[in-house]
Amino acid sequence: MTAHLRLASAEVLFASWPDLHGDWTAVVHPTLHEAIGLHTALSIATDALHLANHLATR
Repeated sequence: MTAHLRLASAEVLFASWPDLHGDWTAVVHPTLHEAIGLHTALSIATDALHLANHLATR
C-alpha cells in the first residue's frame, strides 16, 4: 500500500507499506493524521507568504 500527497505542482510519495496485509487501519490512520497536519501547516505558510508579499509591495 502507498499513500501519495498531491501538491499543486506534483504528486509525491508520502508513505509506503510494501508488506502491509490484513487490517491496516492502525497503521494508516496516524499517517492520515500527519497528512492533515502537514496540509494545515502548508496552508498557514502559504497564507503568510502571500501576506508578506502583499505588504512588501505596498
